[in-house]
Amino acid sequence: MTSKVAVVTGANKGIGLALATQFSELGYTVIATVRAKAKIAGTPIAHSPNVKFVEMDANNYETIDSAVAEIEKIAPDGVDQVWNNLGVYNIGRGSDDRFKSLDPAELETHYKVNVVSPSYFTSKLIPLLEKGQSKKIVFISSAASSFDVTKQNAEFFTAIGVIPGYASSKSALNMIALSDLILVFPYQLKPLGFTVVPLHPGVVLTSMYVAGPAITPEESASKVRGVVEPLSSTDEFLLRNYDGSILPW
Repeated sequence: MTSKVAVVTGANKGIGLALATQFSELGYTVIATVRAKAKIAGTPIAHSPNVKFVEMDANNYETIDSAVAEIEKIAPDGVDQVWNNLGVYNIGRGSDDRFKSLDPAELETHYKVNVVSPSYFTSKLIPLLEKGQSKKIVFISSAASSFDVTKQNAEFFTAIGVIPGYASSKSALNMIALSDLILVFPYQLKPLGFTVVPLHPGVVLTSMYVAGPAITPEESASKVRGVVEPLSSTDEFLLRNYDGSILPW
């Protein structure tokens, strides 16, 4: 396989679909994970020859194992970039007294889908990334993971009714990326040229967010690709914004 390989999770809609489409147009071999292949019918990349669809359900770790096994068959010579886009964002269902009736199952879902699954999935792909050229790992995080950003925009977050668990799960994802992929393996991954990037994709108009001003998934995908492209293993680990700015964390 001579073309570069990009793995994009959650590629049947939104930012994931936009990322997979744009990488495909750039000539990458794209491995796009979807919960069910039936969900990609009618999408712009449904019949793209350089896009390979792999089923994976973030709520089922066995499907992550089977997805990785399939990815190994598709790209035995290595993977260049992994974009962990898949996530859950339960929004608009909150109430003023939601902490009085906190749903533990919903909290568990946020952490399982937004933290545990992408971390586990990425860890299983390290051997393929070692063979790749770019060796870039991207985690679609959120500005909501920042203390400062959240406090400065308290009215916004209150107005849209974010369910408890989303922001904290994204903060945990940042920490996983820092502690497990950077600090724990500094003498293994960094010398090999790995780049790990947590990214805020902007306020994006998707099925999960329709509450106010937002950019399109296509614009978000284009901008975050532009942020990641020039980065290398020598760049500092920071929470980056889709417009290239640095977010406090």
